[in-house]
Amino acid sequence: MMEEIRGGPAVKKTVVWSLITAAGVALAVWAASIFVPFSYGEWSFFIGLGLTIFLFFFSGSGGFFSRIATFNASASIGKVQDDNQFSAYLGGIFYGLLLYTVISLVLMLFLYF
Repeated sequence: MMEEIRGGPAVKKTVVWSLITAAGVALAVWAASIFVPFSYGEWSFFIGLGLTIFLFFFSGSGGFFSRIATFNASASIGKVQDDNQFSAYLGGIFYGLLLYTVISLVLMLFLYF
């Protein structure tokens, strides 16, 4: 028998958003491959990887860009602020991009081997 996903509504919501995001990115990249001449099979993995890395770094706090902003704020007021550790928000959109990237990697490997 098929077991229901364990966890509360937040887990189910994350899974749904992940699937919607993966399908939306796949559709957007496919549509872009029609209008701009590039091969979907060759570039889908790299586009997914780039989007995943971009979202990971720009949805986080306490990273490189936060330290630059903290340094500039500290320099302007003359008070040193505490350094924060890097933490990223890993929600349904991030997991959807990650899912799309993994699926496109498998399809690309299948296409070439």
